[in-house]
Amino acid sequence: MIFFPNLYKDELLFSALARYFKYSGDENKKDFMLEIFNSSSTCASTIFPTNLKNLCEKLPSPNAYSTDYIINNHTLLPYYSPFLANDRASKLRETMKNEDGKNIFMKSGRTASTVKNEKKLKYCLSCVDEEKQTKGECYWHRSHQIEGVKVCPIHKTWLVESLIPFTERKHKHEFISLEDSIREADLSSIDINLKTEFKHFLYVAEQTEHLLNRSFKPLGLENLKNFYTSKLNKRQLVTLGGRIRWEKLIPKFNAYYGKQLLETLDSYIYPNKSDTWIHKLLRKPRVSCHPLRHILFLGFLGETIASMVIQIDTKSYKPFGDGPWICLNKAADHFHQPIVTSCVITRDYKSGHPIGTFSCSCGFVFSRRGPDKTFNDQYKIGRKKEFGIVWEDKLVELALKGLSLRKMADLLGVDPMTIKKKLTIKVEHKQSNNSFEKEKEEKKQNYRNQWIKMMIINEEETIKDIRLQNQKVYMWLYRNDKEWLKINSPTIQKGNRNNSVLKVNWKKRDADMVARVESIVSNILKEKKPLIKVTKNEIGRRLGILSSLYKNCYNLPMTLKVVNQSLETTEQFQERRIRNVVREMRKTNPSIKEWQVIRATGLKKKNAVKLKRVIIREIYGMN
Repeated sequence: MIFFPNLYKDELLFSALARYFKYSGDENKKDFMLEIFNSSSTCASTIFPTNLKNLCEKLPSPNAYSTDYIINNHTLLPYYSPFLANDRASKLRETMKNEDGKNIFMKSGRTASTVKNEKKLKYCLSCVDEEKQTKGECYWHRSHQIEGVKVCPIHKTWLVESLIPFTERKHKHEFISLEDSIREADLSSIDINLKTEFKHFLYVAEQTEHLLNRSFKPLGLENLKNFYTSKLNKRQLVTLGGRIRWEKLIPKFNAYYGKQLLETLDSYIYPNKSDTWIHKLLRKPRVSCHPLRHILFLGFLGETIASMVIQIDTKSYKPFGDGPWICLNKAADHFHQPIVTSCVITRDYKSGHPIGTFSCSCGFVFSRRGPDKTFNDQYKIGRKKEFGIVWEDKLVELALKGLSLRKMADLLGVDPMTIKKKLTIKVEHKQSNNSFEKEKEEKKQNYRNQWIKMMIINEEETIKDIRLQNQKVYMWLYRNDKEWLKINSPTIQKGNRNNSVLKVNWKKRDADMVARVESIVSNILKEKKPLIKVTKNEIGRRLGILSSLYKNCYNLPMTLKVVNQSLETTEQFQERRIRNVVREMRKTNPSIKEWQVIRATGLKKKNAVKLKRVIIREIYGMN
């Protein structure tokens, strides 16, 4: 290489190589691959480029970059690394440096994930305008290409989808620059419901950008699971025995984002399923989970990548010693006894000191700044966050005895104004509760009446059919009046249950596909610009069943037979290309030379010799 363009901030390596390909003027894609990677078989990968060691060795010295620098700043590996096992992340990095990448998706866990790849490369119009003014050209950003990223994290605007496929390109050795791909933006196709969830998409984009630009080391699957469990415990979504309350967690998670958004991100969790991605995330870790799902779960917990990393890093550091810790609730019988088992450590953003938040089973929650330096530090309270039911019951008991505010404050360990405020809230809360209970009772009776009416109208239907008449009524009763609903519902007939898994009629699909294959092959042969070879992949893409031709081929015997019979060999494709070129040249040039045909078809020397008789036959019209 005589020169190589400078890599821009957040630029995908694919983008930099596309710019270099454009500048070099090289028209042969395989020759270009041979020049930069020392291998003509290396693919133009957008996710995990390989053979980077060969690339770095060929770079001119003023522009030299190390392999680790390119991986950390211009590939998508930093997005996946924190959520992989340590040895797997290291092997993945080594593969990108030295190998051809045949098993790289298997090592990263992408092939097992149900989160689908983005279909097209994306870009931000604001980024394009800004870069053209400052740099004179625009480029593909790596933070725009991640699954689930629909918004630019810098300009907070919707991304535009280009026409360039993200992975399944026809020409796997082709690099395409953003400059050659910009089209008129059409954002009107974005669903109005998704626009209302802009804040969630922005959160995903910002957390993705944070992952890419910090190069975190693997956080440890066990550490991640323990962190999530501790956060769920704080939300009372974990039992005292450590069991996840799935019946509450899953509906809360789905409701937080909404079904449409989660389905768009391939992460909706269907109720009553017991082996979903969220189960794998929170049970004993055996497999890695897609980073997008970690981000979604963090958002649900009210956390960020930054806050999670800080708390996981501080887990081995014990500024408050080992638990259990002392409860400082003066209203409890266990006051000054070591029964507190929950201590969440965060950092003071001003001083950087650790802050411990202690939660006791009596409901008393307090915090203090650490670390503890002396024995007496464990008896200090920095801030009381929640008093709990035990403390509040004691307050009511003391108030009924007619004690003064000061005396109650001394017995409960607070100041008199806190006592006064809490007693006022108690009175207001009692009045509010009475009103709320009355309103809830009226609402319950209304929903019961509606359900009874639906039962009468649909007396011969199952509970499933009745609930579809009005999902709102059923769900409210299910959540708030479950026992009554159970008694006042029709008995489900086992024989009428539908199988939730739809079975594919492979025989019918096989017969339908045979006719379509013949039509597709005919269309491919008729296309002139560009001329496309009849391959199994091309037929499968146009049929929309590419994966089935490989994974379920035993279910499609007739289709597979017709496909195999229709395939073109390389020599047949070259002959068709020669015929097409000669036919086009005759329109403008009656006298055609042999060398002109060879140049126009791009045949290599050995192939030109092999096909010489075909070229002569087409030029002179000989049999």
